[in-house]
Amino acid sequence: MILIDNTILSNFALAGESLLLKDYCKGRGATTGYVIAEFERGVKERIFLDIKLDWLKRLNLENRKEESLFATLIKRLGAGEASCLAIAVHRRYDLLTDDMAVRKIALREGVRLSGSIGILLELIRLKRINLEMGNKILKTFIGYGYFSPVSRLDDFL
Repeated sequence: MILIDNTILSNFALAGESLLLKDYCKGRGATTGYVIAEFERGVKERIFLDIKLDWLKRLNLENRKEESLFATLIKRLGAGEASCLAIAVHRRYDLLTDDMAVRKIALREGVRLSGSIGILLELIRLKRINLEMGNKILKTFIGYGYFSPVSRLDDFL
């Protein structure tokens, strides 16, 4: 499974490219009810268009270990990020996030992760989009407030 937090959903939704995210996940995309609730708040506040997320499997915290880690993480992270990270750590799932605090914890816990830039680069590698399209999408992310360490993807290829 590939767990997706709201930072990733938001970027791709704002860019009008949620289907590319679906394509990237190849039927393995999942998230939590907390993330869906965050996303739906954005829809209600008219930050995002109401897009179909029915391709995402909804996961819940299933045991005491996940619930305990969630309770610890929620003290410094949002509920969506904390729930995704707790599940990723205990089930050894991949995680997609752009949240730096989450990424640091995920790396420390040995969780495989990627973010918006990594997704775009993989889609280019798989020839689902070309470099020009990847740069256009990244520019759109940045235009909506995504803090990117780069302005173009060219140097990564």
